[in-house]
Amino acid sequence: MAEFLSQLFNGLVLGLLFGVMALGFMMILGVMEVINFAHGALFALGAYFALTLQKVLGYWLALLISPLIVGVVGLVIEWTAVRRVYQKDPLFGLLMTFGLAMALEEVIRIVWGKIGYSIAAPKFVAGPVAIGFLWYSKYRLFMALLSLILLTAVWLFLEKTPYGAIIKAGVSDSEMVLALGKDLKRLRTLVFGFGASLAGIAGVIAGPMWSLKPTMGTDVLMPSFVVVVIGGIGSFWGAVIGGLIVGLSKSMSVLVWPRLSDLMMYFIMAIVLLLRPRGIMGEKSLLEQ
Repeated sequence: MAEFLSQLFNGLVLGLLFGVMALGFMMILGVMEVINFAHGALFALGAYFALTLQKVLGYWLALLISPLIVGVVGLVIEWTAVRRVYQKDPLFGLLMTFGLAMALEEVIRIVWGKIGYSIAAPKFVAGPVAIGFLWYSKYRLFMALLSLILLTAVWLFLEKTPYGAIIKAGVSDSEMVLALGKDLKRLRTLVFGFGASLAGIAGVIAGPMWSLKPTMGTDVLMPSFVVVVIGGIGSFWGAVIGGLIVGLSKSMSVLVWPRLSDLMMYFIMAIVLLLRPRGIMGEKSLLEQ
């Protein structure tokens, strides 16, 4: 029972983190119709910036500043490269962002080296804590709490602010936003920067749990994509539900057959697409074209 509960909590924590990652991925895909393969590299940059800043500024300032830096990197990427593939075949955007991901990964190798690093968890959440008859990592609980706070903040922004309403409209129909007199180019730039910041802060949160390496972005990119496909493009709750499904499937399958843990999410995605081609809560998107 202790092992079952431990894996259950691991799945919930991982699912919340995937939900944060997938939200940024989903908004960029919905508003820009670009499959952003550089999203994983931005996740890795967030972790590496935190590694550097934490030594000087401490954990909390690193948690605040690192995603902002990644957001600026995202703005530069959108200004200089991604906007050139708007209104073109989605394959152009996929190839463009794939090349950017490779370039950012090489930048990480040049700046931080090829060796792996580890980020120490803040002292106040170091070590385990007793939960009934189970000892569980304090940092994983802290990570779950941070992820919940982030998801709540993003939901409030999307649901309760006029800027959030514009972004939601852009995800559903970007051309309609342009027809209503909104600056679509500016909206796309801001959404890309916002999505990059979400990837960056997910990297900061995951840093103490995962080993930092140049290819760590690749490890989280495909699960994020699967989350979006399962949950459905254009749905906040779809991203959250999809993240929890993927996280729980990866962790719980370890109890049955560890080698199946990386494949389970793809089996689930195939079943969901057979039953609901737009995902659990998705709307029509470029994935149907």
